[in-house]
Amino acid sequence: MTGHRATVRISTGHLVVASVLLGVSLVAAMGWIAFRVWDTATSLQRAAEAGKTAASALAAGDLDGARAGLVELSSAGAAAGSAAQDPTWAVAAAMPVLGDDIAAVGVLARAVDTLARTLAIPAAAMFTDSTDATGTAELARWAPTLDSAVAGLADVRTELAGVDTTGLVGPIANAVDELTGILDQAAPAIETARAGAAVAGVLNGGETSVLVLMQNSAELRTGGGITGSFALLRIADGEVSLEAQADSSTFPALLEPIVPVTAAQDALYGDVVGRFVQNASMPTDFAETAQLASAWWQSAGHAAPDLVVSVDVPAIGALLNVVGAVRLPDGSELTDANIVQRVLVDPYLSLDSDQQTQLMQSAVAATVDGIAGAQIDPLRWLSALATPISEGRLSVWSADADVETLLQQSALGGPAARVAAAGDDAFGVFFNDGTGGKMDVYLHVDMVVTSAACRPDGLADVVVQLTMSSSAPADAEFALPGDVTGRGLFGTGVGDIGTSVSVSAPPGSYFGGVTKDGARALSVDVDDAGRPTSLVRVNLSPAEVNVVEFHFTMGTPGQVTPTIVHTPLLNAAAVTVAEGGCG
Repeated sequence: MTGHRATVRISTGHLVVASVLLGVSLVAAMGWIAFRVWDTATSLQRAAEAGKTAASALAAGDLDGARAGLVELSSAGAAAGSAAQDPTWAVAAAMPVLGDDIAAVGVLARAVDTLARTLAIPAAAMFTDSTDATGTAELARWAPTLDSAVAGLADVRTELAGVDTTGLVGPIANAVDELTGILDQAAPAIETARAGAAVAGVLNGGETSVLVLMQNSAELRTGGGITGSFALLRIADGEVSLEAQADSSTFPALLEPIVPVTAAQDALYGDVVGRFVQNASMPTDFAETAQLASAWWQSAGHAAPDLVVSVDVPAIGALLNVVGAVRLPDGSELTDANIVQRVLVDPYLSLDSDQQTQLMQSAVAATVDGIAGAQIDPLRWLSALATPISEGRLSVWSADADVETLLQQSALGGPAARVAAAGDDAFGVFFNDGTGGKMDVYLHVDMVVTSAACRPDGLADVVVQLTMSSSAPADAEFALPGDVTGRGLFGTGVGDIGTSVSVSAPPGSYFGGVTKDGARALSVDVDDAGRPTSLVRVNLSPAEVNVVEFHFTMGTPGQVTPTIVHTPLLNAAAVTVAEGGCG
């Protein structure tokens, strides 16, 4: 018995010693984990500050400052990633209470490390390896870096999407949400830059023909405005030449569409999409617009172009902000400040049709000469065009299938591509003039989108509310020329603004009807390329205001975060996203 008791005492003593050693080890491990978490948090803070520095420098065109910020971001990202790879991290992430928070910090650290490797380090090297190239040649050189950045962003966004922030402590949840929001905003811009680099590669790969469609936003179409002017550019060995121009009078109206159009387009707009050249920008799919424009161009005896570019006057103004004013044949200057007034307003008040055409073609020629002679780095081009591209004022189609795929994944791909890039909860709002004049300089629109999941089945109801008004003079019927009012030839009263307004909802959504000033409105409801789309006609007399509401029910249960993508307008539209209530 005594020996038995002795054995028990010895075993107990060993257990006590082992327990003490284990406790000390746990304390040490916790201290090490705490240190690694602190080290990671410090590195993440450094990375955040470096990222802000690089972004500010890029916005200011300071390549040296951007390079320094990117180098610091690379260093901080690597440090954060290294700390989060510590073997003790996985153990800590499995602990109760704070385990989820530690795991989320690990995700943040790996995300920043990935961004450093795929974006910051290549970008810093790109800015360091300067060349004598400018414009499209330099942008084409950036393609591999932008490919890497897009891939890295996609990986990081996928990993962040897997983090459930509902149970995390405030600062960590906020950090995940903030980084997610930043990347959601950055991704479309980087994807657009990648597509632009691919287009630049085409422009520098040999002789290239570019058909430019001038969008006249004073007479709205889905993609911007009527296609009233065409210009063919030829680019070879870095030299740009203006080969030919034509206006809409070159292309007579047809009895049948110049190329087949979709049944949805016919249902929404009638049979006019393919019969009148001015309507080439009605489709939401810019590939269809390019097909229509190319067919019209070929009907006038020209060859099919390699690229089709749609651009409106405000976008050209953004280019003039970079290259400076250009001089017209009459000695006057066209600037970013006066181009809308000079090109879209004044000609229709004082010039006849031939003089309007002459002014437009002179403006195009002068602008092409100004851009062709400018030796400007691509960063300034991208900075100048960032807003016009995001607003849909510049779209590109390529006959090269690989390049076209990249364009369709970016904001350069046209209205439908912009909606797709805006996310699963995006709604498209598109305007097509029914006046037959240039009255949309007086059109004003405010947009509010609300959502609420109050139904028993959990499906969210979404309302897109448009407040539309006319600032046309009270005596517009008599004060404005027929070229502006449309002379009442298309079913709209002289001096009024007639508009076909359509809203497209995410695939799988259900139509909920349209109201105008609270009363049920007659609408056309169709499936346009998989997106439920409702269209109504709105007529505005001078000073009149209409409130139009498009109702949809989402196809799957749960809350949604709707966004709006819309036709670029001459008068800036206020867009508000609001949360609807139940009851």
